[in-house]
Amino acid sequence: MEKSEKLDVLGNYYKIHNEQVSSKIMLATLIYLFLSVLWNIVFLLLDLPYSRANLFLLLSCLGVGLLLVASRRLICLSPNISKHVVLLFIVFIVCCLYFGSGYKEAWAFFFLVPLVSGFYGDKIMLFAYSCLGLLLMICLGHQYPEFTGNSDPIDLANRVLLYLIIATFSHLLLKQLNQLYDAQVNTIMDSAEATIQQVVNTFVIAIEAKDTYTFGHSERVSQYAVELARTLPEYQDKKNMQRLYMTGLLHDIGKINIPEQVLTKNGPLTSEEYELIKTHPIAGGRMVEKLPMLGALKPGVLYHHEKWDGSGYPTGIAGEEIPLDARILAVADVFDALTSDRSYREAMSVGQAFGVLEQASGTHFDPFLISKLPEIRHAWIKIYGESRNEVDEFEHLTEFL
Repeated sequence: MEKSEKLDVLGNYYKIHNEQVSSKIMLATLIYLFLSVLWNIVFLLLDLPYSRANLFLLLSCLGVGLLLVASRRLICLSPNISKHVVLLFIVFIVCCLYFGSGYKEAWAFFFLVPLVSGFYGDKIMLFAYSCLGLLLMICLGHQYPEFTGNSDPIDLANRVLLYLIIATFSHLLLKQLNQLYDAQVNTIMDSAEATIQQVVNTFVIAIEAKDTYTFGHSERVSQYAVELARTLPEYQDKKNMQRLYMTGLLHDIGKINIPEQVLTKNGPLTSEEYELIKTHPIAGGRMVEKLPMLGALKPGVLYHHEKWDGSGYPTGIAGEEIPLDARILAVADVFDALTSDRSYREAMSVGQAFGVLEQASGTHFDPFLISKLPEIRHAWIKIYGESRNEVDEFEHLTEFL
């Protein structure tokens, strides 16, 4: 799994999570405020001595909360901004409750600040809002004690200690949430990669089952392409190399649409049959683009039969207009075709095949890529030798079953 991919998925995951947490905190807060207002109105109407809360402050908090909910829907705040708005609202409510609750232990409401901020899974934010809550608790407790004479240094120290304990538990909650996110993302990424590989392998077998002469062709093309790509700076990125390898496996996927009697014909193809064969890159490109997980393979699949001089198909583009994946696959594809038996001819030797590639430099193939052949000659010969065992090759292709 690529670190950058994992970070992207985690980023999206946190974004969705933050939006959901903000919405749920706002909902729970508004429900609490509504019930508190209703509770105190009933006590007030019935003249029951069961609450000392300030009804005006509770109504003010409820009004501000409803205004924030309406504003979030109209303005469409980003999740990062929205979470700060929600947490500042919580701090505002806590301060209001401190002044309006009317009982000695009102300072305990400040515990809500680290607890709520811990739900977002952000260490910096948890630390910042915990410090803000602690500072407000100390300052308000010192400047505005609920009952004169009850606030002394020992009492204040005990409050700070209890606050720090709650903040520590919030940090543990945050750490546990982050571990859960990480585990879920790993599971999702690993499952996606396994699914993609299984889909690709299924396609490869479906393609090559139609033509026994090309059995193992896709796997060999991928291996040849990877060895050639190792010499290029663009493929030092593992993600790019993996894309090239997968494209090699599926470069001929469009041949599923070609009748077997055409693919396995012993003699020369008629012009109509050749035109039919030439449709397979377009068909393959359309097939992979319809699958989101394989969409990145389309350039290599669609253009691997284009030529450097513009005489290829299906579009006739030339030179560096041809995607690099396709230019690499073109070299690997022709080399494997030349060194494999086909229904209409026997295989060339490896030396002869290298000679053909070099002669076509600047016409069929990218001359820069052909200049890299001496560096990879030994690796390609090794792949060629290992692929001669058809039993081992079949087991490799079907190992996922």
